Amino acid sequence: MSFPRFTSTALIAVSLLAAAASQAADAPKKERTLGGGKGTGALLTRNELRECMSMQAQIKSKREDTLQKQAQIAKDKEEIARRATDLQDQLIWLDRYSKEQVDKYNAQSAERDKMIDEYQARADSYNKQVDALNAERETWGKQCENRRYDENDELMIKAGK
Repeated sequence: MSFPRFTSTALIAVSLLAAAASQAADAPKKERTLGGGKGTGALLTRNELRECMSMQAQIKSKREDTLQKQAQIAKDKEEIARRATDLQDQLIWLDRYSKEQVDKYNAQSAERDKMIDEYQARADSYNKQVDALNAERETWGKQCENRRYDENDELMIKAGK
């Protein structure tokens, strides 16, 4: 018994579709790693990946804030050095018998000393912030860096799912 031509064509099409679906189901998941290195360990779950991505975003934001503070501290240090140079130049020509000039010099010197105290407080705060950022980065590194994850999970998280 022979099959009509359209039936054999339909059977071939169905078998090709089934084979394609089977290959798609067996296709390996696209994997990536956090940090770009060679991935190790089991794949991160979607919740673990979400946590790692959140930590990474927080670290990036804190790093940018830290860099801004670093730039401001550098500017403050330059200003303090400039004022120190100005005070040294003034001291050379200072008439020590003129109460007005001595009082003016002492006021400028006190202002510079206040700037130094404020600078030191900001620098200490900055150093603590850097230490905290380094600790967070180290924690992220232990939990997330070079860990494998499914790229589809990343896309779903970014899509808000």
